[in-house]
Amino acid sequence: MEISIIICLAIALFLVLRHYPEATERKRIKKIQFNFIKIGVFFKKYLSQKKERIMHEIKQEIIAKKPELIIEPEPEVEEEPYAELKPEIANLLLEADELLKDNDLREAEQRAIDVICKDKHCGHAYVVIARIALSRGEFDDAKEALKAAIKCDADLAEAYLYLGKVCLRQENYQEALENTLGAISLDRSNAGWYAQLGEIYIEIRQFAKAAKAYKKASAIDITNRDYKDLASEAEDKQRAHASVSRMK
Repeated sequence: MEISIIICLAIALFLVLRHYPEATERKRIKKIQFNFIKIGVFFKKYLSQKKERIMHEIKQEIIAKKPELIIEPEPEVEEEPYAELKPEIANLLLEADELLKDNDLREAEQRAIDVICKDKHCGHAYVVIARIALSRGEFDDAKEALKAAIKCDADLAEAYLYLGKVCLRQENYQEALENTLGAISLDRSNAGWYAQLGEIYIEIRQFAKAAKAYKKASAIDITNRDYKDLASEAEDKQRAHASVSRMK
């Protein structure tokens, strides 16, 4: 069928070209090339539509005869925290996280120490120690713990995030920015991390970048209205800043 269409189109093109004997050879060649391009585009589109129609018919026939053969894609399952670690260590870290949520710093610290006793190279345990120190306002201790975590695992995104958080609390904005960007480069899926980036950009008066960071946070967590509001506030500050700059 497809070959017959091509032959018919080629014959039609030949007959059309016979009516223009006065054209120069160059013009005739260009016209032939142009017409064959149109034929190729038409034929490619025809085959694509035919393929889609055939595949749809095959799928419908399979569904009618054996619906169990049609496998729907499974929803993505969120990976459990610490899934890459040994179960015993992972459970201790999960317990520490829950204790931190309840503000039971002493017991959370003990779980982290238990982990370090079992594996002194577990970066996650040092992050827990740092989070506890940060909650107590012990910024230097938090920094030391986070540096130990990074030494254990240079790709541990959470360690860079909290190091950025400590630097932000100390008003060391350049280091805060570098470490937060480092965390995001390793894991771009956490809305709160972009919010922290936005907060740093606000402090250093880069309002356009702050707005962009908050919008990214809002895109990841669409249920959080605060991110949208913070993005709007950053844009307002950018407009006010630009207006003042023009007046100078």
